[in-house]
Amino acid sequence: MKKTFSLICIMALMACNLKLFTSINVSDILSDEHKVVMADLKVNVTSCEDRNIQEIQAELSKRNITAHYNKCTQDASWNNYANFSIPLAIVKDNNKPVQTQSDIYFHYTADKLLLRTSERLEALLKANSDFDTDVKISSVEFALVNDTNEVFKIRPTLVFVDEKPILSDVVTISPYQKINIKLSNVANKLLERSNMIYPVFDVISSTTQSAQ
Repeated sequence: MKKTFSLICIMALMACNLKLFTSINVSDILSDEHKVVMADLKVNVTSCEDRNIQEIQAELSKRNITAHYNKCTQDASWNNYANFSIPLAIVKDNNKPVQTQSDIYFHYTADKLLLRTSERLEALLKANSDFDTDVKISSVEFALVNDTNEVFKIRPTLVFVDEKPILSDVVTISPYQKINIKLSNVANKLLERSNMIYPVFDVISSTTQSAQ
């Protein structure tokens, strides 16, 4: 089993691609408490055969990644992805215990939302492998849902918002609306390394919308 995960990935695309998607609420970001949300993790596999899924599950377990298998799907490019659910933390204070140990996690501090990686992430992605490029993060995106009755304004940093590239413009989210934020390939590469920080956005203001 030592090389199974890597060999599956090498046979498919010369590297194993991971896609991560989740949805977070404005209220969870602004809360003083740590939060845990469920994220969708898609792992590239050669086929949706049960044997391949079981091997991926075993490798995730070996890397101490808590993942619940949901289904296997095929995208528009005919790539097969095993879909898992994993817990993802929204951390307010790195010095306080968190309900779940997330090797990629959100950190909200000083009106900034950051994506951070743990000190062990790079080792986890390459655990028990003779290949240097066995696991790659190909996509990180999330829906930001304004679940409050206030206008929420942010200044994203080099991300895509609803498929449009944003350099540093202010983005306004009306009450009970949402946007989709996707990281650039450069950010994805940075997040494959341990102890990395990527600033996703600054919170500009959160003001109560005037009565219509």
